[in-house]
Amino acid sequence: MPGKILIVEDDLESLKLIGLMLQSRGYQIVAAQNGPQALSKAVSESPDLILLDVMMPGMDGYEVARRLRADERTAAVPIIMLTARGQVTDKVAGFEAGADEYLVKPVHPAELVTRIETLLARSARLGPPVRAPRGKSIGFLGCKGGVGTSTLAMNLSVALIRGPASGKRVVLLDAHTGSSSLALQMGLRPQQGLQVLAGRDPQGLTADTILTYADRHVSGVLVLGGLPEPRGTVQSFTPAHAEAIVRALVGTVDYVLVDMGTGLDAVNQALLRVLDYVMVVVEPHRVSLLLTQALLAALDALEVGRHRQGVVLINRAPTSTTPSKDTVEEFLQREIVVVIPPAPELAFQSAEQGTPMVIMQPESLVAVQFHHLAQHIASR
Repeated sequence: MPGKILIVEDDLESLKLIGLMLQSRGYQIVAAQNGPQALSKAVSESPDLILLDVMMPGMDGYEVARRLRADERTAAVPIIMLTARGQVTDKVAGFEAGADEYLVKPVHPAELVTRIETLLARSARLGPPVRAPRGKSIGFLGCKGGVGTSTLAMNLSVALIRGPASGKRVVLLDAHTGSSSLALQMGLRPQQGLQVLAGRDPQGLTADTILTYADRHVSGVLVLGGLPEPRGTVQSFTPAHAEAIVRALVGTVDYVLVDMGTGLDAVNQALLRVLDYVMVVVEPHRVSLLLTQALLAALDALEVGRHRQGVVLINRAPTSTTPSKDTVEEFLQREIVVVIPPAPELAFQSAEQGTPMVIMQPESLVAVQFHHLAQHIASR
């Protein structure tokens, strides 16, 4: 039964120990110490199985697994995640990313070999597993209120469904049940669906149940917006609700866009564990840049890999002293994915009429930039 095993482990000592143990049992070993190496060797070496660490700098194991499953050349290779993370939420995230097995360190060598042999035997007997398609989930997070997070999420959802996600299902979700403006900005009547969901057992939430409370926008986007009532006056999501809703939706729809609002409260930290990608929204002025710098540092501390982060610059009030894109990138030490140009009159009319800017003036420069961002999201 011995075959070729790709071990992905950033700790050199652990890599040697596991490799020597498996070699003594007849396995051929290929090693990788980071995510990009793992993806490259998974294609070039055609391993029979992959042992994948989760906690790696840059690209973590969850993202590596997602990319392996998304590539038809590696989609069927069995994956065993081997990590010190043993919480239930970590295991669920591992299986959702595409792992076939999830082992918590330290693991006895005999157990590891047994799991490997069992998985290889099952793979040989059953052939490539049939995996259900999984949608993409993207969060939009502001360093402070008023930077345009909701506007970005709303217009991008429409740009997606009218562009690269045409004919697919796109859901726009407000992560917080109070102080929500999504429905109003899209010309819809605010509903109490999110408050109803917040009162239910999160473990029992299914995509069908959740989508019962969604409004269909004229563009085709399904909107789950909260009430415009102040936070604290309506029932709020728990972190478990936020996770359960996103997990359920990505198993059914093609894109889930989440307006996270601002800050890193418990709900947003829970969302960061399950979202594929988070867009940090910044304005080109001193206060916003300083707050964004602190927010990005906090994301790094929470081990949200930089490959899962993007920065969008929204320039809403042009002045002769506005920092350039290059200046902002140098200050934040991050690449700006797209710059949304100022369009104050269009933004005002959009808010007054409850119509997204990409619908009001689809040929405008601001709409073009939203469509560029939609293409970026779709290509990830």
